[in-house]
Amino acid sequence: MNYIPPPSELSPGSSVCCYLRDSGGDGQEQSTAQQRRVLEAYCAEHGLILAQVFEDEARAGGTTKGRNEFFEMIELAQSPQRPDGLLVWNYARFARDMDDSVFYRALIRKKGMAIHSLTDPIPPGEFSRVIEALIDYSNDEKRRQTSRDVKRGLNDNLQKGFTAGGPAARGYLLAKEVITFHRDGKPRLASKLEIDPELGPLVSLAFNMRADEKSYAEIMQATHGKLYKTKNCFRTFFANKTYLGIGKCGDVEIENHHPALVDKATWQAVQEIQKRSQHRVKGSRLHPKRINYPSLLSGLAVCIHCGTPVIREVAGKKKWAAYLCGKKRSRQNWHACDGRQINAIKADKIVVDTVLEKILTPEFIAELLDEIRALVENTDAIHQEEALVRKSLLACEKAINRLIDTIEATESPAAIDRLKERENERARLNYEINALQTRKRAATIVVTEDALRMVLDVWAGEIEEARQNEEVRNLQSLLRRFVTKIELGYNLARIWYTYPVDAFRDNTLSQLIPSGPLDF
Repeated sequence: MNYIPPPSELSPGSSVCCYLRDSGGDGQEQSTAQQRRVLEAYCAEHGLILAQVFEDEARAGGTTKGRNEFFEMIELAQSPQRPDGLLVWNYARFARDMDDSVFYRALIRKKGMAIHSLTDPIPPGEFSRVIEALIDYSNDEKRRQTSRDVKRGLNDNLQKGFTAGGPAARGYLLAKEVITFHRDGKPRLASKLEIDPELGPLVSLAFNMRADEKSYAEIMQATHGKLYKTKNCFRTFFANKTYLGIGKCGDVEIENHHPALVDKATWQAVQEIQKRSQHRVKGSRLHPKRINYPSLLSGLAVCIHCGTPVIREVAGKKKWAAYLCGKKRSRQNWHACDGRQINAIKADKIVVDTVLEKILTPEFIAELLDEIRALVENTDAIHQEEALVRKSLLACEKAINRLIDTIEATESPAAIDRLKERENERARLNYEINALQTRKRAATIVVTEDALRMVLDVWAGEIEEARQNEEVRNLQSLLRRFVTKIELGYNLARIWYTYPVDAFRDNTLSQLIPSGPLDF
């Protein structure tokens, strides 16, 4: 396979690290090992110094949860010992979620590191970020499609009385059955839930005791610790609808799926008790701190000086809400960052106003599209350039065939070295052709002002309604559709914005995802 040569920033002698990931499963048990071999050979071929390899096996790309090596790689990128660049097999290995991909690439690049994919054709220059966004969207869509396909199969099994996978809930056992056969003749198994003769009665006892408002400690004593040995486990235990006989797969729920261990009346009584006690649980959404001091920018904003996530706190004798750099949260580290306390109410208002008045306007999107069209407006010149590149590619292919004949006849070392050069040249020319074709497609983007205004009015209306109703959580969720990160300072902020392309799926705007930073 022909891999894309390194960019100019990664000249021979540059130090790089590599990130490898696979999603797990029998079909991928050698995936990261294969990626490692290719990347090591690639570094040797191009004279790159491989400083470190980060490897996450059997980890999904749709989330960063559990990807410890990924975060070690991000931490290295923030340190003074960071290498010159990061190599990945493709951007899907880096992250399949669009927001994660854009955000973490920005963190790495902000520190001066180059990011290079061996297989994704990214053209050089300003237009590269647009192509990256298209690739991110494609990876994200493929992730969603795979998820839909898996869910469809699981839902089909669920309708037939089988489980959607995973271990059985406490109080049940899995009974395996052969449902079909694989192509190699091996049986394909699925499982149904049966009541565990030992733990099933204890589950019913636990629910009945909780309905009588018994404590977790009393329930543990009555069940002799056989259900759970720690009290914290009972919170999720009592919320599990499996005990009502309901089969679950995502949002799909099927009643009478398997034998129930709890009747509906007892279940409902337990839920009322759990709801009343929930506000006392630290970390709960109903915790008094979260009710009295909701935070709009937490999880979105980082300190503009050091990149540490900002934290909302109550400051001063008058108890005014403020955002503060996480490094300064401890008074012993007060001088660790130049950041100052920021009035949270004012910051929230300015961010929302900026999104409504600047980012969510047809004029702003049209300006972005005009900038991109300006890069590719001369399609005749692009056609001519592509013809020249294709002519060079044809000559290169002929030279490769001649070199192969020479090597077969003479086994000349010089011919072998020349063949490698020609193969690299072929990869570069194919890469240039792909980039030119993408530029031609981008030049034909047409979005009517009416279509833009209609969608933007809906988005802006949802945000304004959530703000007027003081629905902080809903407002933050809406902002996350357009804001990937906020760099927050005392008198300066920078919004990293994007646009959800699903809303434009019926328009040609879905070919483009404008995104970038906005200072205000």
